Amino acid sequence: MGLAPHTDTFLLTILHQSQTTGLQIFKEGSGWVPVHPDPSALVVNIGDLFHIISNARFPCVVHRVTVNRTHQRYSVAYFHGPPVDYVVSPFSTTVLDNKSGVRFRAVTVKEYIAIKARNLGEALSLIST
Repeated sequence: MGLAPHTDTFLLTILHQSQTTGLQIFKEGSGWVPVHPDPSALVVNIGDLFHIISNARFPCVVHRVTVNRTHQRYSVAYFHGPPVDYVVSPFSTTVLDNKSGVRFRAVTVKEYIAIKARNLGEALSLIST
């Protein structure tokens, strides 16, 4: 079973993968790039909420999983995020990079999860300012 291209919702995803390939990230200018399994490493993806808090300074990772028809692939993911009633809002960009302007409105985690459930890839644009 594979997964279509997507970003993860929460702050961080910590992933351990078996030694079977399949995870790919999308890299501008290069397209889909494999994330080769390493038994001594964990994969850490930045999710949408981290993207919002950082005011898009740290982009969420677009990734997918392709099917390997000869070997089973297993992965274990831990999705880390704040409680559902927590209000997520960007830090001021003047603090981050000496520019002004906040790119996203404040939203509770629960509200963002509902927006993403209804709109998937468009969720971030729906809370853009």
